[in-house]
Amino acid sequence: MGVGQFVTIARGVLVSERALTQVSILGELTKLTMARSGHSYFTLTDSGGSIDCVYFRGNAEFIAQDIREGTKVIVHGSIDVYVNTGRMQFKATKVEPLRGIGDLERIRRELIQKWRMDGTLDRPRKKLPMIPKRLHIITGAKSAALSDMERIIHDRWPNFNYKVIPVLVQGNSAPRQIIDAIKASQDSADLIIVGRGGGSPEDLWAFNLESVCQAIIDSKPPVVSAIGHESDLLVSDMVADLRASTPSNAIERVVPIREELTSQISQAKDRLDFAMDRFFQSEYQKISQIRMRLSSAPLRGLSKAKLRQAKLQSRITSAMEKYILLEKSKMEAHGSLLASISPVKVLERGYSMALDPEGRIITSKSDVNSGDYLTVVVQDGQIETKVR
Repeated sequence: MGVGQFVTIARGVLVSERALTQVSILGELTKLTMARSGHSYFTLTDSGGSIDCVYFRGNAEFIAQDIREGTKVIVHGSIDVYVNTGRMQFKATKVEPLRGIGDLERIRRELIQKWRMDGTLDRPRKKLPMIPKRLHIITGAKSAALSDMERIIHDRWPNFNYKVIPVLVQGNSAPRQIIDAIKASQDSADLIIVGRGGGSPEDLWAFNLESVCQAIIDSKPPVVSAIGHESDLLVSDMVADLRASTPSNAIERVVPIREELTSQISQAKDRLDFAMDRFFQSEYQKISQIRMRLSSAPLRGLSKAKLRQAKLQSRITSAMEKYILLEKSKMEAHGSLLASISPVKVLERGYSMALDPEGRIITSKSDVNSGDYLTVVVQDGQIETKVR
């Protein structure tokens, strides 16, 4: 493969990536050159990196808006690669000086209007699983929001299976990390929660960016947006499959209380038994009434009545069998669902679970010290052991 062919292929991959096209990026303008041709060449920089940019015929706009080196700007455009030199650059279609949150709010409103017009905000939302088996939580590491979510999970369903993907949730590097975390969860999660606690509009702004919200829209697993407080409404809330008012509320809406679910199944069984008893009693009464009428019927109508009784009894028997099979199937489905996520099933596959003397689960070797006594739970019992 020749160099030019390779660079051409690379360019094709980059320019076809939706996250890199028709986006807005913020940074400080440096190394500005306004060529005689009218084109503007500059570098956009922030604390996380920099990228070379070109704005064809942009000199007049720079002069009109008094944009100079050191100005913080919003640059709209897409990624591109100049094949002759292999140089990657951002091709701008518009450049605006950033004057504060008012400019950001205008961009937010324009994005909402764009997605309202093209139907994005009205698209069908994905259905959330009744009990997530592979829940991924994307949030700040060691944050108060994460602590609240983990506490509520433990209270509602101890040993519930979930994975935390720590990311920055504010600042220049936050959008890229959030997008990468969502993409990394595509094939391993059946539900994603993107969350963070409250903050100023600037702190929450990553969740108003088109690139982050587009990643939420494109996600195969359903996404729950749980950003800030109930009064905060971000673009991510508007495009997600479910909007939770807070991170804690997200857990309350997607993780059921295990004891309540078990109680519901038990109550359903009791209702089924009661309904079956009533059904049988009612049908037996109907049959008894028919027999009584038959015993007093004239001989001429006896044969016809018996035939009617046989058909009716056949329909009753068939209806009873269908009803029992349907209710039995529902009970088996609930039982199978509980069994599939039971820790006992994990133990039966050869795994074990270590507990400290207080009954807490050991999840890391840093949780124990030499000399500690542990209880190892296996499929058929417990083993007392000592850490060496």
